[in-house]
Amino acid sequence: MKTRIEIDGETFLINGRPTYEGRVFEGKPVEGLLFNSRMVQAVFDDENPETRKHWAYPDTGVWDPQRNTDEFCAMLPTYREKGLLGVTVGFQGGGSIYSPEVYDTFQCTPYAPDGTFQPDYFKRIEQVLAAADECGMVVIVNYFYWKQAARLKNGKVIETITARVSEWLLKSGYRNILVDVANEAGVGHGLDPLITPEAVHRLIEIVQQTTVNGRRLLVGASSGGCDALPTGRWAELEDISMPHGNGCKPEELAAKLRLFKTSSAFQKRPRPVMVNEDTIYIENLDAAFQEGCSWGYYHQGYGSGYKDRTDWTAKPRETNFEHLSGYQTLPINWGINEPTKRAFFDRVSEITGAMAF
Repeated sequence: MKTRIEIDGETFLINGRPTYEGRVFEGKPVEGLLFNSRMVQAVFDDENPETRKHWAYPDTGVWDPQRNTDEFCAMLPTYREKGLLGVTVGFQGGGSIYSPEVYDTFQCTPYAPDGTFQPDYFKRIEQVLAAADECGMVVIVNYFYWKQAARLKNGKVIETITARVSEWLLKSGYRNILVDVANEAGVGHGLDPLITPEAVHRLIEIVQQTTVNGRRLLVGASSGGCDALPTGRWAELEDISMPHGNGCKPEELAAKLRLFKTSSAFQKRPRPVMVNEDTIYIENLDAAFQEGCSWGYYHQGYGSGYKDRTDWTAKPRETNFEHLSGYQTLPINWGINEPTKRAFFDRVSEITGAMAF
């Protein structure tokens, strides 16, 4: 294994050295940050044949989960050359098409309702970990996405899955892992009480208490966009903070990050603050960077039925593979194949010095 992620206070370390070591850009330190991108669909599949057809590749007319993972892994060295150090990948994927007839019925999960594991997802996660390890990158592994977690039998099953997935990741031997145990736990969604702002600390504790040969994983739970932030025991326990920037203009994101950094929980125990989902807007990246925080790109893509600061309903899904937009609406072209993607990677390259580290 080549890549080991650690933290020292607010600083990320890879193989014992600060990330982007010695790098300063426009008078601000880059050292210790972890620029990242939301790539939650990298191990996606769908067990529902009625919705699976929506993910068919335009060049073949069929959905192929292994192709999806293979093409994602093939791009990791290119992302790394551009200065990107982290990718968020979800065991339960994320939202692709948000119309109820699709969003309410697609089935992307390695966990059956009773907690039984489906091994193909784990094989693909291991493939991602290996590819990222080889090129010096970190995988932010998300355990639960609310739409899929809602189908799990009860809180006991969620707790058991949390422990078993943590043990599996530790036994894999890879050390390039950060855990986002529950995507946007700060939002709620009417799920099991464990995946709420008041109780997600229990899942964080389970990850922290699961050890293999004395080693444990570094863990947090991402909070939602707008003004959502970790609170209570959640903020006290997490190893890293992962606020989302969706819904925030640059000045609002900066104020949100400053507010968290002045909170008593943060002041008592400083830790890295890493936005791992925001928007396509580079001014938000710059706002987070100015506050000494890492930032994560989120490019939904057209044809999804979703709106943030961009109306992703304004165009249908592209019908040519080479032109597919975004990194979340399926199927995905994982290349840097359109201007919005290029703008993000160009800015990360500029800030980090890319090949200079």
